Amino acid sequence: MLPKNEDLYDLVSRIEGRTTRILAGSGIMFLAWQVAYFTLFSPGGSALRRVDIVTSIGFIAWCGALLMLLATGGGAFRGREVREILDDERARSQRAQAYQNAFWAMMLVSLAAYVAAHFTAIHGILLAHASLSAGVLVAVATLAYLNRR
Repeated sequence: MLPKNEDLYDLVSRIEGRTTRILAGSGIMFLAWQVAYFTLFSPGGSALRRVDIVTSIGFIAWCGALLMLLATGGGAFRGREVREILDDERARSQRAQAYQNAFWAMMLVSLAAYVAAHFTAIHGILLAHASLSAGVLVAVATLAYLNRR
């Protein structure tokens, strides 16, 4: 049995609010983790340790979860009716802006790394981590900002 329209729209507004809070909180925690990663925990040697593999798996899982939340608006595991309401024209426009900003952030990191590579050695894993981090952070921050307006 489908919920009444009022109940459905109330559910959707609660999902949108929760998604915005999760995006903002996770974005701040993700940023703090990236600062710690690059200042304290960055792998220095070329040998890959087991702890580095676990750290990378956690990083990839967190990126995937944030991108899934961004792409679905928090309704990935909801019914078709809720997903359709969450995926309105405004949400698609905001996601497009978030993806566009993330693309440019990743391009700027790549450009800066290309210039820096002429003067110093850059490990590929650090470049991949930096560009993915920049893209995810900018996409999440953009969507959290646009949803709060």
